Amino acid sequence: MVAIDFESAVVATEDCVTTTIDGEIVLLNNETGRYQGLSGVGPDIWERIQEPTEPVDIVSALVGEYDVERDRVANDVERFLKTLAAEQLIKVDASPTP
Repeated sequence: MVAIDFESAVVATEDCVTTTIDGEIVLLNNETGRYQGLSGVGPDIWERIQEPTEPVDIVSALVGEYDVERDRVANDVERFLKTLAAEQLIKVDASPTP
């Protein structure tokens, strides 16, 4: 599985097509033919990674929006981004964003 460093930049791949069905975002990787459904906070995170961003910024934003502990959010965001990376739906750049 891909390592997610909270200072790395993550961004949605260009090979991905999205659609919304009954409030759930469905992502399709055109290259692999695999898809992933996003619900709950997933669509919010997906929206944030349309431009390169650091996971630590995603965590901070979600902690500010939802009544949830920072450690829990950090663990959930890391797991979520690892899943997207494994499905080749995001790119991870180890050099920090400018």
